[in-house]
Amino acid sequence: MTRTTSRVLIVLALALGALSFAATSSAHDGHHDGHHGDKKQSKHGKNHNHGNTFRYSTSLTSPDSGCDGHIWANDTIKRTYSVKKNNDGSYRLTAFDRGAFTTVAGVSPQGCPTVDNPHHGTAVTAGITGKFGGFLTENITGGTFNPNATCAAVCDRAAFVAAFFGPTAQQNLDKNVKYLYVFMSKDPSLKYHVWLDRGNAGETGGLKTVDRGDIATA
Repeated sequence: MTRTTSRVLIVLALALGALSFAATSSAHDGHHDGHHGDKKQSKHGKNHNHGNTFRYSTSLTSPDSGCDGHIWANDTIKRTYSVKKNNDGSYRLTAFDRGAFTTVAGVSPQGCPTVDNPHHGTAVTAGITGKFGGFLTENITGGTFNPNATCAAVCDRAAFVAAFFGPTAQQNLDKNVKYLYVFMSKDPSLKYHVWLDRGNAGETGGLKTVDRGDIATA
């Protein structure tokens, strides 16, 4: 990775960290689907109303998958869901995440030979720790929003939508979706210390992804 690329990733990471922290702080009154969607465990959440925006906070753990679906790390996440009504009657759901990861030995998150990423590694060793922050935002159509609902014990996005919008609600991750996650580690054994994972799909659909860097020892 060139120095210029490294500096750009670090600036983006710091900006994203500040944004994610500010969002979760306001949600707690002081406190990728990409590769980061299906969480396996969670603690009970809390509901908060801030003007026209509803927020719900929870804690989750999950394996994290890389460029070809392989598991490269395990994540511990603090997540805040933000819900705001759109002018057309649909709702905008955003999940703000921040947390920590521990690597699993194997292929690095961007280690696929066909990946469209000019600066990446191939492998990562086990037990490397780091931090990450990010968000995924999408439109929810159908259903009826109930701010007094209770989420399931495992409150991933699918569970949140089912609980708060009902069984007729629909997620469409092919249109009107954006996500951005940045992973960072200072571990000296790493060759690549920062991975940026970003995707965007407009009203006409077609998810476009941009990945830069990696978390890799080789």
